[in-house]
Amino acid sequence: MSLLIQTQRTILRDLTEKDYEFFSNLETREHSLRYESDTIPTKKYLDKKFKDILSSSHEKSRTKYILLIERKEDHLLLGKVLLWQIDKAIAEWEMGWVTHPNYLGKGYASEAARALLEFGFVQLGANRICANCNDANLSSERVMQKIGMHKEGILRETRKLNEKWYGSCIYSILKREFDNWGST
Repeated sequence: MSLLIQTQRTILRDLTEKDYEFFSNLETREHSLRYESDTIPTKKYLDKKFKDILSSSHEKSRTKYILLIERKEDHLLLGKVLLWQIDKAIAEWEMGWVTHPNYLGKGYASEAARALLEFGFVQLGANRICANCNDANLSSERVMQKIGMHKEGILRETRKLNEKWYGSCIYSILKREFDNWGST
């Protein structure tokens, strides 16, 4: 069964065959790669990744969710969000997001990430959800702050892109914090 999560302005949904062009475009944009990779993925790599995502969305006991962010009003694709289990024993999941550069700064990533947090805590039974980003990616760090995550620190020089070292900012939120977030 296909996953569908609705927010005020967006729909988060599983990818379908018709989403390949958007997926490929998003995965190969300089903006999407700037903080994560210094090489553009090959078509062969993208084809396999897309096929794997489609296959995993039909698994009964999913441990990874890759969902597209679609604007409700016109079904325009805006980006994607990810949530994957990293430690079953302690109910820990990690999340991430990528927004198409045409739709940055409009709150879509924060809105989608907040909905994904709720899904993780309520539907998946997560106790802790973390996220990390390149320490130069200030917009991603702002999303983490907007959705109530707490900065745990920076892992120094854990990423090397274009012959330059970067750190990783680590954020997290616990279920009890999420439950109380917004009531203060």
